[in-house]
Amino acid sequence: MQLKQARKIGMQVVEALTPRCERIAIAGSVRRDKPDPKDVEIVLIPAETDVQVDLFTRKVLPYSLDQVVLTAMLDDLLVLDPQVKRDGPKYKRFIHVASGAVVEIFAAEEGNWGYIWALRTGPADFMKLVVTPRIMGGALPHMRCLHDGWVWRRTPGGEDVRVWCSEERDFFAELRLPWWAPEERTVERLRQHLNGGG
Repeated sequence: MQLKQARKIGMQVVEALTPRCERIAIAGSVRRDKPDPKDVEIVLIPAETDVQVDLFTRKVLPYSLDQVVLTAMLDDLLVLDPQVKRDGPKYKRFIHVASGAVVEIFAAEEGNWGYIWALRTGPADFMKLVVTPRIMGGALPHMRCLHDGWVWRRTPGGEDVRVWCSEERDFFAELRLPWWAPEERTVERLRQHLNGGG
């Protein structure tokens, strides 16, 4: 698929899901301006909604990813991919009905948006190096780890503390890495930086 078509599909999906999202953005190869994206990746934070718990109680809770994508499915914009089944609470894989393109949707939270958006923007080989510990030749600093969709910092006392990375720049700063524009993220550039080349 061409970048122009992928962008158009991404914007259709973003427009359809925006009313139920706190934040939503296109990621992946479309964000990196690749001329021939293989799919469209979207990262979103579900908005909160007022829920009637029982006769006397109301609560404000975030929409589930299922609730966020329901409108797009009912409007026949997206259908779950029948071949590659990915239908979890934080990641769903769809087919864009009109074009047949793959659309992957990832849920984030306010505090891990920066990490998830960077991860889903890629490219894959760049992010693999970012999340590999420095002791193993990667970029992840000592006393940092990544799990459950969050960055964690180990304290001198041995306790792991979740780190708030609400912006992509926060994520890279926490890993002591520069922020580069998505289209400038390459393994070669990252290795040069890690070897003291800027």
